[in-house]
Amino acid sequence: MSNVLDRAVTILKLLLPEGNTKEWGASEIARQSGIPGGTVHRILLNLKSRGVVTQNEITKKFRLGLLLMEMGFAVRDSLSIVELARPVLKDLAEKTQETAHLSIQDGNAGVLIDKIDSIHQLRIVEPVGMSTPLTRGALKKACLAFLPAQEIDLIVDEIEKLYIMKDSEFNRPQIMAELVDIRVNGYAISYGEITAGTVAIGSPIFDFKGRVAASIGITGPDSRFSPDEMPCKIEAVKKAAATLTKSMGGTR
Repeated sequence: MSNVLDRAVTILKLLLPEGNTKEWGASEIARQSGIPGGTVHRILLNLKSRGVVTQNEITKKFRLGLLLMEMGFAVRDSLSIVELARPVLKDLAEKTQETAHLSIQDGNAGVLIDKIDSIHQLRIVEPVGMSTPLTRGALKKACLAFLPAQEIDLIVDEIEKLYIMKDSEFNRPQIMAELVDIRVNGYAISYGEITAGTVAIGSPIFDFKGRVAASIGITGPDSRFSPDEMPCKIEAVKKAAATLTKSMGGTR
């Protein structure tokens, strides 16, 4: 039974639309999944009888059905990323005793969408809704680094233009090198990039298609980020990101 369910989930994931392609033939699914063609066809017909997928009567190709759409809307309405992240943010703030942040991409910028403040009197106060370029700050770079290469180039191009217009310094080679390191390490660190005298650590969160959906991390005064404390704080941030990725059905 478990093997059948695993195959059904694999098939459903392969039926996800890509660009303008929304329908897939059983033979295409079989080729991509490695599941025998006859088995793929049987599972698709079974899913069709339950409204999970539909079949084009002309092309005989399959697509995701309305049942999944209805379920998706219900999940979206009842369980947003903020709701998913709240307990993880709280746990991260408690473990690190620093302010825990959750950020998402908005075009060329990263936006702080939720936070749990540190218990310390000396803490970083950045308002929810604060927007900064994706090339500034650990949480923003953690999002940027895991976007497709072409998208990264376009975003960095646009941000660089803004800096040039403002006659501000923009070190593109350094930023691109940092993004490579972030992809290798799975986390980003920044020093005073948004608020002077602070340190931030951020790690990406991935959705069910393996795309970066958000980032989670911590910020605090540099006096609390000594070399001895850094490894534990980095590990806590990475663990929080992994927990949220798993909650979102992420594939990384």
